[in-house]
Amino acid sequence: MNRDLLLTALAPLIWGTTYLLTTTFVSELPALLLGVMRILPAGLLLWLLSRRLPPPGWWGRVAVLAVLRQALFFVLLYGAALHLPGGVAATVGASSAMLVVLLAWPVLGQIPTRLNLALAGAGLAGVALISLSGGEALSAAGLMFALGFALVNALGTVLFGRWGPPPGARPLDQVAWELTLGGLMLLPFALPSASALTHLPPSGWAALTVMTLIGTALAAVLWQRGLNRLPVQQVGLLAPSVHLPPCCWTWCFSATG
Repeated sequence: MNRDLLLTALAPLIWGTTYLLTTTFVSELPALLLGVMRILPAGLLLWLLSRRLPPPGWWGRVAVLAVLRQALFFVLLYGAALHLPGGVAATVGASSAMLVVLLAWPVLGQIPTRLNLALAGAGLAGVALISLSGGEALSAAGLMFALGFALVNALGTVLFGRWGPPPGARPLDQVAWELTLGGLMLLPFALPSASALTHLPPSGWAALTVMTLIGTALAAVLWQRGLNRLPVQQVGLLAPSVHLPPCCWTWCFSATG
């Protein structure tokens, strides 16, 4: 298997722990606060390693990507995690792969091939068959959150494919800028609920630490590295593995390999 593809696929595998950690350890925290606690510390840490700023003329694009791929994505993601069973949210979120394939047509001029459409559709159907097994009562708000994070993730991925990386920027730099800006954008909205952190037990803080350092900082750098090196549609097909149970992960490797 392509080494770049393998390293990129590690990011969704890491992200697959989000629902478990969220529902088990930090389910009492609101989605806005969870989003800030996950992305802002990760962004600041990576920026300390990067020590670079976006080049002139790129601040606007970086800000747009920060809103789509970080701020909105994580808030909507946690909204889905807190309102839906993990399998259902993963099924709806898997539509991101199809959205990337479709959006790449008008935005990038990349006409979807039959194989791309077949893989995206088959992946969504397969995830649905594996995930939807219990007939749980579904939250309308949760479904909207899940559709939202699929859409903003796909749009951010395709826009990056159109703009490409800033000149001379490394994946570390790009992720540091987006996470920091996205976290700062969310911070004013999350501050009113910050008192909830005082009631968080040590296990909750440990879960937040894991999600921040590994699930955000490390995984985001791996994902960005893949976006810099691989075709957008190929990376987009890895999206269904976000937040899936381990039994679904092998499909993602075989479908994109």
